Amino acid sequence: MADDRVTRVWIVGSSIIRRLYAHIREQGLDRNLGLRCSITWEGRGGRLWEQLLPVLRSLRAKASAPDILVIHLGGNSLCREGRSRLDFFQEMKTDLAEVLRLLPRTRLLFSSILPRLNWRGQTARSAYGVERRRRWLNRAVAGFLAERQMRCVRHSNIDLSHLSRDGVHLSTEGNELLLSNLREALQVTLEVRR
Repeated sequence: MADDRVTRVWIVGSSIIRRLYAHIREQGLDRNLGLRCSITWEGRGGRLWEQLLPVLRSLRAKASAPDILVIHLGGNSLCREGRSRLDFFQEMKTDLAEVLRLLPRTRLLFSSILPRLNWRGQTARSAYGVERRRRWLNRAVAGFLAERQMRCVRHSNIDLSHLSRDGVHLSTEGNELLLSNLREALQVTLEVRR
C-alpha cells in the first residue's frame, strides 16, 4: 500500500538559509519549493557547526523526525582558531554519526560550504588557504556520506561573483542558484524514497 503521508523536510543552517527563506517569501514562492513535501526552514544568523546537535534536539522535542534533513552549516566554523581541517572534519564526522543515530530513518543531505570573500575568524590577509580548506572539507564530507548512501548538495555553479557586497551572503542571483540546487537535490531524494 502506498504511503500518502506528506514527506517532512527540515533545512537547518546559518544566515544563508535564513536569507534564502526570506528570498522565497519576498518572491512569493512556495515555501515547499513546489515539491510534494512539507519543509521546515530553520536558519539563524551566525549559527556555528557546533550548534547543529542542540538545534536538532530542540526541533525533535517539538516535532516528529523529518524524512529528509538538509544541513547547511560549517562556513562560520571553518576558521576557528586552534583547529586544523582534520580536527574539524573529525568533529563533523562525529556529529553526523550522532545525527544518524538521533534520526535513524532520516535521509541526510549535506549542503556544501559556499565560497566567501570574508570568513569569520580569518586571520590571514588572503582567503586562499581558507578556500583550500573549504574545498577539502566539502570533498571529505561528501566521501564520508557516500559511504553511508547519503548525498551532498554541491554548488559548483555558485562562485564569488554570486555574493552580495558583504562578501559572505548571496546576491539575488546567488539565492536563485542555491534554491535551484536544493530543490533539485530534494526532488531526486524524494523520488528515491518512493
